[in-house]
Amino acid sequence: MSGVSFTVVRFNRFSRYLLGVALLSIASTACSNGLRDYVQLNVQVSPPSEANSSELTEDILQQTIGILENRLAGQGIETVEIETADIELPETEADPPQQITIRLPLETNLTDATQNLLNRGLLRLRLQKADTEEELANNIANLQRLLVEQNTLRQTNKQSEAAALQPEIDSTRAAISELFEPSELTGKMLLDAQAVQITGFNTWEIKIWFNTQGAALFTEQTKAIAGTGRAIGIFLDNVLLSTPIVGVEYAEAGIPGGEAVISGSFTREAAKDLEVQLKSGALPVELDLVSVSSSEEPEATEAKPEETEDTADTEDINGSEENKGTENTQQEAAKEEKPQEEKPQEEKPQEEGKE
Repeated sequence: MSGVSFTVVRFNRFSRYLLGVALLSIASTACSNGLRDYVQLNVQVSPPSEANSSELTEDILQQTIGILENRLAGQGIETVEIETADIELPETEADPPQQITIRLPLETNLTDATQNLLNRGLLRLRLQKADTEEELANNIANLQRLLVEQNTLRQTNKQSEAAALQPEIDSTRAAISELFEPSELTGKMLLDAQAVQITGFNTWEIKIWFNTQGAALFTEQTKAIAGTGRAIGIFLDNVLLSTPIVGVEYAEAGIPGGEAVISGSFTREAAKDLEVQLKSGALPVELDLVSVSSSEEPEATEAKPEETEDTADTEDINGSEENKGTENTQQEAAKEEKPQEEKPQEEKPQEEGKE
């Protein structure tokens, strides 16, 4: 033990006092790094309509929180506070609803954040039913007209008139959805998604890659629809994003490789938002905004339906996409044929919570 010395420090009462003050100061500094200036969203959580059970387990809630955190991180919002909230209800309430509180930095663009957080982000690829070409084209044209009219009303600050169009928009979208077959090819089979700019244009598209199971289903779909003139409907939360038509040259074997493209008139921001949603996975629950408060205005303000509709700035994007419903996109199908030489299908890890 030669050459090594130890110093024994004994704390008297005053020294212990100073140490306590120092520790308290460190704790206060750590707390100050949290969200002192924030906006808070109170969100109602409920099981999705297709769920077999109405129970919201702790695992489901934690999965939901994880997906929300990933979506916010994808938007560059790192400092967030998300937690479940206790709700006081009458004793007669047998199955109390669940809420999540989300605190974001006060300077956050609340419109963009809310839109991207509350959408489930459920991707599904579905085959168009036979003998529906004319009906689909008419519905898409009608939807485009409604979306343009609604956007014009919003820009002229006629919010109530714009909100009054929403039921007709929803019913038209439901009618479009009925023109496509059910499908098992969903976003939970995605390996990756990437927003890319179309060469020579100021528009963007989103490339997606499926795992082995998804790639096999995609090959089956493209083989079944190739050369028929009918489309593969790419839906996000039951909203039609794109309708690629597969050329007859793929009728014998379909499109291999498991790569597809969601193309159209996407802006960079819209394409990046969709990329983030697809990468983070679909929420296992439905989320509805109940109220909004902030550190400056602690009193919660109840969320009004017409206000939440106004935050849906993707309406125009979806509308322009749906307007391409009868367009032959064989060039897009050719893009999807590219082999996955540099992007092995199975080496990409499946992101946790992928729906």
